[in-house]
Amino acid sequence: MIPHRQLPCTARPFHDETVNSYLARLAAANHLRIEELREHLGVRMLKKTPMGKLLEPLSTLSGYPVHNLRLAMPEFITEQYTDEPGCIERPATSRHRALKRPACRRCTRAMGITEPVTCWTTHDRNVCLRHRLWIGEGCHRIDDQADLRRLPRVCRAQRHHRNLLVRHGRRWVRERFHEARSIYLQWHKEREFQPQHEIVRRMLNLAAANRRPIRKDLLLPVIFHAEIVALTGLLASRHWEQRLYLGEGSPQRYVEEITRREILAGYQLTEEDDPLFDWIKGRVIQHKFCRVHWRAWGALDPDETTRPTPPNRPSRDFRTSPWPFY
Repeated sequence: MIPHRQLPCTARPFHDETVNSYLARLAAANHLRIEELREHLGVRMLKKTPMGKLLEPLSTLSGYPVHNLRLAMPEFITEQYTDEPGCIERPATSRHRALKRPACRRCTRAMGITEPVTCWTTHDRNVCLRHRLWIGEGCHRIDDQADLRRLPRVCRAQRHHRNLLVRHGRRWVRERFHEARSIYLQWHKEREFQPQHEIVRRMLNLAAANRRPIRKDLLLPVIFHAEIVALTGLLASRHWEQRLYLGEGSPQRYVEEITRREILAGYQLTEEDDPLFDWIKGRVIQHKFCRVHWRAWGALDPDETTRPTPPNRPSRDFRTSPWPFY
């Protein structure tokens, strides 16, 4: 049964907040257990129950219009393609690899929210540029968020990452970013990085800005974020991909470009246990598949955000090879 009146206290929704996070905050504001709040909603949520059934009763209890809740929580956006203002480029929550992380603690406090807020996010949202706070890989709790005041290169890399999304397409950059991070962290594990004093300086600056030691699984993605984004730009580049596949170069060209972009000084490509060489071989196989079955590849690797209604021709964002169709 749909509730007929608003709860005594309301909670302001946060941008891209998960429904469960908002329900927890709304229940806490009214001194209710989450199970009691769900009973007030009057909707029995099973595994296959559409999330949209919660929208109207939640609007009644919270006092916020349906439109506002839909814009705040992407779980209420059910269309993959939409031209509705405010719904484009929102995290696609139905994907099995959709990401949930704590919201920037300084953004939530600026809105007067004192409880933890969990948000849907995308692979590129690693730094809150307004507050210079790391909110990406490794942040499972609010206390994990790291202050970046003494690491300005990480903030510049976040802007570079945004530019790569515009230049190459979100889906393309997302896959290359995960691969670049895996490659770079494997290099760090297996190779002698030079100069070592620069890495130590970054670690000390990060620890000093946060006044506490940083966990290793969080430390490495932060201090190497600028290099990982630069490697992402190289792996996602149409220009370098064409030179490799059309026979206008060799893997050695990648080596020279890695040094030129200051990704890894003194890097030498080896065919044995080198993650970059393995990536190049895998991309050739993937390229041959995508050249013929590019639509099937799009189904196997769906996008992570809602998109505008596509035109009659295939969208550039669905690029899967350096050949036609984009």
